[in-house]
Amino acid sequence: MFYVDGNIVHETSTHSFGTYSFLWENLEAGSYRITARAINDQSVDFVSAGVLVTVGTDAVVKRGLSAGKGKYLGNIIGYSGVRSDFLQYWNGVTAENGSKWGVVEGTRDVMNWTNSDVAYYLAEINHLSYRYHAIAWGSQYPSWIEGLSSDVTAFRAEMEEYMAAIAERYTHIDQIDVLNENLYLNTYNGKEHAAGTPFFREGLGGPGETGYDWAIWLFQKAREYFPNSRLVMNDFELENNPDGIHEMLDVVKVLRDRGLIDGFGTQAHTFNVDGMANQTGLLKTRIDLMASGGVPVYVTELDLTGNSNTEASQLYSYQNIFPVFWKHPAVAGITLWGYVEGSTWKTGTGLLNEDGSKRSAMLWLESYMNSQPDLGYPHFGDGVVSESDLILNGEFDINLEGWTIQNNSGAAGTMEVVTGAGLSGSKALKVCPAAHNPGTANWHVQVRYETPIEMGKTYSLSFSAKADAARSLGVAVQRDGGDYATHFGRSENLTVNVQDFSYSYVSAVTDATAKLKFYLGGNATCVYIDNVRFVDQSGATTLKEPLQSNEDATWSVFPNPFDHQIVVDSQVTSRSDVLYHIFNMNGQLASHGRLNEQGVIASNHMKAGVYFLRLESVGAMETIKIVKH
Repeated sequence: MFYVDGNIVHETSTHSFGTYSFLWENLEAGSYRITARAINDQSVDFVSAGVLVTVGTDAVVKRGLSAGKGKYLGNIIGYSGVRSDFLQYWNGVTAENGSKWGVVEGTRDVMNWTNSDVAYYLAEINHLSYRYHAIAWGSQYPSWIEGLSSDVTAFRAEMEEYMAAIAERYTHIDQIDVLNENLYLNTYNGKEHAAGTPFFREGLGGPGETGYDWAIWLFQKAREYFPNSRLVMNDFELENNPDGIHEMLDVVKVLRDRGLIDGFGTQAHTFNVDGMANQTGLLKTRIDLMASGGVPVYVTELDLTGNSNTEASQLYSYQNIFPVFWKHPAVAGITLWGYVEGSTWKTGTGLLNEDGSKRSAMLWLESYMNSQPDLGYPHFGDGVVSESDLILNGEFDINLEGWTIQNNSGAAGTMEVVTGAGLSGSKALKVCPAAHNPGTANWHVQVRYETPIEMGKTYSLSFSAKADAARSLGVAVQRDGGDYATHFGRSENLTVNVQDFSYSYVSAVTDATAKLKFYLGGNATCVYIDNVRFVDQSGATTLKEPLQSNEDATWSVFPNPFDHQIVVDSQVTSRSDVLYHIFNMNGQLASHGRLNEQGVIASNHMKAGVYFLRLESVGAMETIKIVKH
């Protein structure tokens, strides 16, 4: 039985490989919580974790290689930050290290969420699947908990305090690795997978009557604090170790019978799966065994080098191993553990070279995912709008993530994210060259963001800016190294009032090192920047009609710029015969409808920024650039 906000909406006894489903149609915009309830042949009742769904009116944005292919394909965010191509390839995100307890609370009661926040807010802002990794793990844990392990009450209190802090901070967690790397009886070296796990087993209550009472307590508390998240047990050394799978299943089944677990997580690292590139039938059999626990299988940390750790052998492994995971009906999604050489934990596992060029395995993966049938989810549907914005944090919703400041030739300057600046959204970037030494040239203080470019592609650049007093601001796309060639450059005069700037240019080069740079040196006046967009127009929905009205225009609009509404005046037809569509700078649909007799379009739901208003009637179409304050 399926429930929406506690009300039953569908009942079925039909399933496919243990998956029950129904089509939920004709929804009104709003937020919903979906749950499922099942009764087994012994009349035992189970209720699933909830799924939080927000239904809106905007077009679905295509995200990642697996958009529409039925499963998420995610990746990690490490300390090097979010690459501008992340959303092009992936639609799921995990913090590589930032959410581990030892990182978050290395010092007791002193919480460090910095890197964890980056991954979470990237997911929340872009509606990606988000995995929290991890709650209980005997490797990266706070060393101070070791002294508490003999005091079950104290240890449990700290564990519960940590879960409560996560739940308070992050609302939309899709999956949680509640218990990570617990294997110890059937391992390759006869040792614990995570040396500190005995502290958790003892501190959380010990084996008890079931042999796993400590794990039962852990998952019970996780269910209490995260009722809308799928709870996962995760480990490595599984595909090539059936005894390890059985050891993990022993715990999974105890938790499953109590309705406390939602996923079997297999890390699928290179050292456990590369050797099976010529044993794909055996690999499938091992996944079948994992699935026998009765919960979905999640591939949580996949990386491949190939047996000889060459580009060719990596390609061979991807061609043979990846489809076995992807096509298996029990596998509900895959996360890769990094994708850029030089930034992955194992050399040879990257899908891109350090210069951003694609390795053979990436070219194959793109082709393979494109060849898979379209199932309509995730991140795909009617009216899909493709977004190719290279700036993932142009509204500064993830604070300074992706942005760096460089001070040259002895100059000094600082940057911070502020609120109340009166630009596009609630946050903006404030950059202040130092009064005592702002430098003597504009490039002496510069704020930068990685924007790799390709020859022949058209890029549109736009942003909003103001200053504390009149001054100039340089903007450029420049090679970051070597001859520091400038591919595009402009100088603008700022005032105390917000101005919107936009440009378009065709790149004459391919430059994986290119950065968007704002030059602020030579003047100590502070500058505010927001709503930064750098869009690859060849990969986005573009507007082919003229962008401005003219003397022969069919329609005119006023006021422009506007605040809460705009009025359309038609010269040739009744206003009620005119359809309108409003697109943002990325080509996303922000609003649409039919004009009323007054020609008024309300815009209370739209953020401040630059938009394109497309008007259509019989025999006429026009697009007008509009600006909302």
